[in-house]
Amino acid sequence: MERILNDDEKIRKAQEIYYRRNGQNLGLVKKPETKEKGGLKNRFLLHLLIMFNLAVIVFAVQNKEYIFTAEFLSQIQEYNVNIGAKITDFLKDSVKEENVDNIEEKNTEPASDSIAGEQESQATINQEQVPQEISSSINEMQLDINNLKAAYSFINPIEATVSSGFGARESEYQNVTGYHTGVDLAARRGTGIKASMEGIVTLVSNEGDYGKHIKIRCNNVTTLYAHCSEIFVKEGQIVAQGQEIGAVGSTGNSTGPHLHFEIRVDDRFVDPLQILSF
Repeated sequence: MERILNDDEKIRKAQEIYYRRNGQNLGLVKKPETKEKGGLKNRFLLHLLIMFNLAVIVFAVQNKEYIFTAEFLSQIQEYNVNIGAKITDFLKDSVKEENVDNIEEKNTEPASDSIAGEQESQATINQEQVPQEISSSINEMQLDINNLKAAYSFINPIEATVSSGFGARESEYQNVTGYHTGVDLAARRGTGIKASMEGIVTLVSNEGDYGKHIKIRCNNVTTLYAHCSEIFVKEGQIVAQGQEIGAVGSTGNSTGPHLHFEIRVDDRFVDPLQILSF
């Protein structure tokens, strides 16, 4: 004869059945699903890493004769320098924006005890900011000169007399500009021009005021040789310091045979007479 359950026993029995059924469903469905997702992700990342390593190995084997050439190494070095320059410019821009934001916050603060106090505060800001910017601009070339002397070696491209120096100048010729971005070295037509520093020939051209001219770059430093009568190198060629690259002439915007010689750091001009003695 089956025993009749009272109300409390019926409630406990129902609870046991409920928890047993739901507990089994939750345990069997959710835990394995989470584990499976994590395993798939790890296996995918592992396969991706293996494929990348294999691609690098295959590239190195197929290009083993090229990756150790001076051209490849120079391109890698140039890429690193360009990336470093971009990062530096980004950091400089970030600092400038932060300074501008700080100044704007100061200018939007509530007025002090009087209008005179506000004017005095604004004058203090101007005195602090403007001289720093002017000083930075003035000292930039000297900083470039110090870095060039410490990191690079230069030689005179020709033995000659300086006919026009760097910077502002006056001339009776209308085709001569008022600001000179390099130094003019007077010499006989046909005098051999030597590379002042090693590097890659990035430009060979006969257009513009420079006439026949050459640009040679080493990292972020460029030397320029203008008004040539002849050019002995080609774009993409790697040249050694002291290698003859052209001959003195009077092509382009020129008043007579001479070599116009420039040194640039990125897009900034540097006075060659602060680096070399002629």
